[in-house]
Amino acid sequence: MMAGRESYHVELIPGHQITRRGLAFLISESEIDISAKGVFDKLSLNREREVRTRFDYWLDGGTNNKWFHGWPNYPIYKDCFVFKWKERKQHHRFYGFLCNPLSSDPGFRLCVLVSHAKKTTQHTDPSELHEVNQIKGEYAVKEAIRNAISTIVPQPPK
Repeated sequence: MMAGRESYHVELIPGHQITRRGLAFLISESEIDISAKGVFDKLSLNREREVRTRFDYWLDGGTNNKWFHGWPNYPIYKDCFVFKWKERKQHHRFYGFLCNPLSSDPGFRLCVLVSHAKKTTQHTDPSELHEVNQIKGEYAVKEAIRNAISTIVPQPPK
């Protein structure tokens, strides 16, 4: 486990309706491995639209393994999740984890995006998932999620 992880906060991704699912970024001022939000903020307008379309599709309950998926058949990585896109022959990934943070609504799923990776092959490096699992288990991360969810009120689907 990495030392020094102390200060985190969780920020809901604006522009998306929260229903049975929600999306957020984990943010840390001191950990460079926690990079999803910084990369997202620098996406071109067209690329951001593409990624947001994938977010919306997942939020609406859709499945599309080319755009996003988890690892439900691997117990150690069952809570890990990834959103994918390809740009200039490179595979881009936002890695994160799923959790059920609302005691008042145990069916609500939050995907907390943690890191960004670029690669030239399609397959996931297990070290990415291992790092997400470590971060997910940290007390300070769980506390940041608890603090953020106090403002989450899922809305019924339209």
